[in-house]
Amino acid sequence: MSVSFHRAPLFIAISLAGTAGLSHAQQLEEVIVTAQKRAESLQDVPISVSAVQGDKLQEAGIPNMAALADYVPNLHIASASVNTNIYMRGVGSGNNQGFEQSVGMYVDGIYMGRGRQYRAGFLDVERVEVLRGPQGTLFGKNTVAGAVNIISRSPDPSDELSGDIAVSLESFSGKQFEGGIEAPIGETFAARLAFKVRETDGYVDNTLLDEPEGQIDEDSYRLTLVWQPTDTLDINFKYSNTQFERIGAPSATKFYIDQATRDELFPNRSAFANIAYLLTDTFYPEIVREGRKEFVTFKDNGYGQSQSDGIGIGINPDSNDEDYDNFVLNVDWDVGGGTLTSVTGYSEYQYIDGVDVDWLPLQFIHRDDDQTFDQFSQEFRFTSPGGEFFDYVAGAYFEKSELEFDRRVTIDTNMDGLVPQLLGANSLFTVLTGGAYPANQIARNHYYNLESESYALFGQGTFNLSDTFRVTVGLRYTEEKKDVISSQFLSDDLTGIDNPSDNFFLGFIEATSFNTYRYNFNDDRTTDKWIPSVNVQWDVGDSMLYATFSQGFKSGGFTAADDQEPGQLDIATYPCVPGQPIEACYDPTVPNDDFEFEDEEVDAFEIGGKHSLLGGGMTINWAAFYTLYDNLQTSIFKGVGFGVTNAGKSEVTGIEVDMLWQATDNLRVGLNGAWLDATYDEFENGPCNAIQLDVDQFCGSSLGFTSNDLSGEKTLYASDWSATAFFDYVYPFNSGLELFLGGEANYRDDFSSSGDNDPIDFVEAYTKVNLRAGLRSEHWEVMAYGRNIFDEEAFAQGFDTPVLAGTHTQFMEEARVYGVRLKFNF
Repeated sequence: MSVSFHRAPLFIAISLAGTAGLSHAQQLEEVIVTAQKRAESLQDVPISVSAVQGDKLQEAGIPNMAALADYVPNLHIASASVNTNIYMRGVGSGNNQGFEQSVGMYVDGIYMGRGRQYRAGFLDVERVEVLRGPQGTLFGKNTVAGAVNIISRSPDPSDELSGDIAVSLESFSGKQFEGGIEAPIGETFAARLAFKVRETDGYVDNTLLDEPEGQIDEDSYRLTLVWQPTDTLDINFKYSNTQFERIGAPSATKFYIDQATRDELFPNRSAFANIAYLLTDTFYPEIVREGRKEFVTFKDNGYGQSQSDGIGIGINPDSNDEDYDNFVLNVDWDVGGGTLTSVTGYSEYQYIDGVDVDWLPLQFIHRDDDQTFDQFSQEFRFTSPGGEFFDYVAGAYFEKSELEFDRRVTIDTNMDGLVPQLLGANSLFTVLTGGAYPANQIARNHYYNLESESYALFGQGTFNLSDTFRVTVGLRYTEEKKDVISSQFLSDDLTGIDNPSDNFFLGFIEATSFNTYRYNFNDDRTTDKWIPSVNVQWDVGDSMLYATFSQGFKSGGFTAADDQEPGQLDIATYPCVPGQPIEACYDPTVPNDDFEFEDEEVDAFEIGGKHSLLGGGMTINWAAFYTLYDNLQTSIFKGVGFGVTNAGKSEVTGIEVDMLWQATDNLRVGLNGAWLDATYDEFENGPCNAIQLDVDQFCGSSLGFTSNDLSGEKTLYASDWSATAFFDYVYPFNSGLELFLGGEANYRDDFSSSGDNDPIDFVEAYTKVNLRAGLRSEHWEVMAYGRNIFDEEAFAQGFDTPVLAGTHTQFMEEARVYGVRLKFNF
């Protein structure tokens, strides 16, 4: 694929621009954002902000935040089977559900407390604001890398009855129906109902099961009620629900090593790795060939040798079933001399996951999660009217949440009859214990409950020292308390996989091979932080320059990993003897030192400028930043399982540039780009890669003799370069019809996606090109479109395949999609 094709949309835009007269500059529409808790022009906000309008989301076929990340430099969102990785400027949260977010998401003013909520699709969106850099003063904790502010559409009592409906048909049997209707009810009341239904068969072909992978069914709706009883009071209520189901996952074992490589690089691999490799080589040698194909996977999804007899391991086949509810009540009251705002929110979700975590055509390892989350929040805020010598925002915030899940990880060493067929014994457990332990399946069953409460007071004031010079100072104080219960029992199919078992061989195998134990931990922690910020702005002609210093923090907490040793034990040891009660062997109520992790803190420096050129026909905005992160919350591999720690420091430097040009009345061109240098300043005990762990099983831990010093290495999801070039062109006909064309080229440089910095898991640079063309009138629109039209196989992330030392798995992003859309409005 040549570079010229990758740059096609930009070349088309420049060519079209060249045909237009440029003697008179065309005016860009003003973009209004609420990045500072008040409505302001984007050009007046001293923050690096990307704003995407709802119409753009719909036209470009952007269904969710993960897809939008392609359009926003320095933003990366990757949804795996369980975890959702959200990174901005090379900083994010690791693969542990006990971590808070580094990039906070707010929907209609309500904080969405967990990364899983990033998966809910866009619905009836007015605009999305992506705020880069720490936003602690006004948005609070867990915004150390930035914030995403999503605002949905609301009706106006003064408007007439109106509505719209759009139908899309696309590749992979994709169908989407979306629309909304709003109406005034009397002179002071209005209502709007919006909906979206999306279905697709998935873009990955599972050649083992002979069916598409990643099938999606998504239904969502939102009811909005607006009451304006007086000119000074505005009450806005919203309720939304999203139900999302995915069958399978767009992931595949792409790097499966051969026997010779295994023996050379991994001579000390485990018995579990040996049996899995032996069975795969014997019964499924085509896995190597299938792994080389684009958008193809070769895994059993928990069904074993036959899908017709149902799932053979775990509770659910490889799938996600998610349900989200959000309630928002926003009250704005103009009390004279300012606006008093109350924002009340309640959000909850439940998801049930089944994950084939061996990523092989074997019934080997399976994970099931049943998680619920609920959160209540209340903010009171007073905003001055603006335009005075001293403009300010001040408020108080309260939040209470509960996270609860049950998780089971099941290991099957009968592998649906393949082990007896090859070895003549019913399971690997029978072989390893000389027949003393004939179980086929074993499991660890983890219960986790985290309750959190936080309080905050905040204020931000701007001193308008002259017509062209302003100084803004802000301060936020936060207190937070967390209480946790983390308990686990072991089980097998001898006594029933749902029933706790203290069988000696079960405990010994889980401890020494997977660092997994029976335990029952209860703990709590409190924290309090002051978060200051200072900003200076200077207007120079049609430009605004600014400089900012800010601090932020991400809450500490307790690990949600189930593979962890109690505090009295060394890693992967089992001092118990047959017949000995667990309580006589070790205290299952005492956690290890890594169970609790501390707050992550950030100091950020940024300078920038926002420039209006060509009489308002062009804007160029830029930001240069230097950020230091301390007490990084990281996942670490401790030889046979993952732990968490505050491992070190990182240093982030970069430049971001956004350009938008209204070249003619008909043509608009844009270019957004970023350069990023994000490295670990100190990370001496980084996770070890598979080769290091084969030499030293306890690499990086106190029991090991080697380590993986990642100091000076790149952080995760930190592309050196990322950019988007786009154009939108319209051509009106005398008949009232309008032809429109549009497209984007989204480029992302290579990046590391695994914590051990293994070069195999580096994701190569890629470019995705999207094009669309259509015809519209006042009341209808028809459009043909293509996403990723050159069918670039881009990867969201890569990682070590569990147990199989040396083999790697990757998650694939969307393949080429063609479609047509018909829209009516009234």
